[in-house]
Formats: sequence, structure tokens, C-alpha cells
Amino acid sequence: MHLNFENRIRLNKEAGGLVHSFGEGYYIVDENGEWVNTFSDEERFNQLIDKFRYRYFLLEKLNNAHSVNFDFGEDNILIINNNIIKHSYWGLPKNDDDVDLYFKVISEEFIQKS
Repeated sequence: MHLNFENRIRLNKEAGGLVHSFGEGYYIVDENGEWVNTFSDEERFNQLIDKFRYRYFLLEKLNNAHSVNFDFGEDNILIINNNIIKHSYWGLPKNDDDVDLYFKVISEEFIQKS
């Protein structure tokens, strides 16, 4: 599942992050780092939730199964214990099967390097 540099997806480091602002509701960070509010742009907010939902599930599964911290950064590059794995660019999982596949591949790659 290695992607070439040219094929990486263009995402801001904070893309997919949820932010709550008292009195204004929730925001989600889009691909460019802009905050999209659930009240002012509900359709776009829901699209972004759907887009990043399975990446959140994947991170949750990885972090619960292993004693290290997994995250994704800019361009969806894999980060393990705050160390960027420079050769590992990932697409966004689109369903539960993708989550299971990505989990297996990332877990095996991590375990082999340990």
C-alpha cells in the first residue's frame, strides 16, 4: 500500500479534526485547514465527516491494539510515536473493510520494524 510521492493526497495536517466552540457548535477542519461549521455549512460539514470517519476508526483501532501512538499528518503521512514514516503515504479508508486492511498492513509493518 505504498504510494509514490506524486500520488499522495493533498491534506492539511489538521484535516478531519473536530473542534467545538461554545455557542457556535462543531467545526471540522477541511483539506486546506479551513474550519467548516455545522450550522453555516451543514452539507459540507457532513461530507467532511463522511470523508474522514473511517480514518478516525482506523486510528482508534491502531491505538487501542498497540502500545504506541499512531496518527496521520500532512498529506496523510503515517506518524508513529511522533516519528514521521516518510515513505508511508496513505489514502483515506472508505469503509470497514478498508479499516481492517489498513490496520493489518500498518500493524504488520510496525511489528516487523520493532
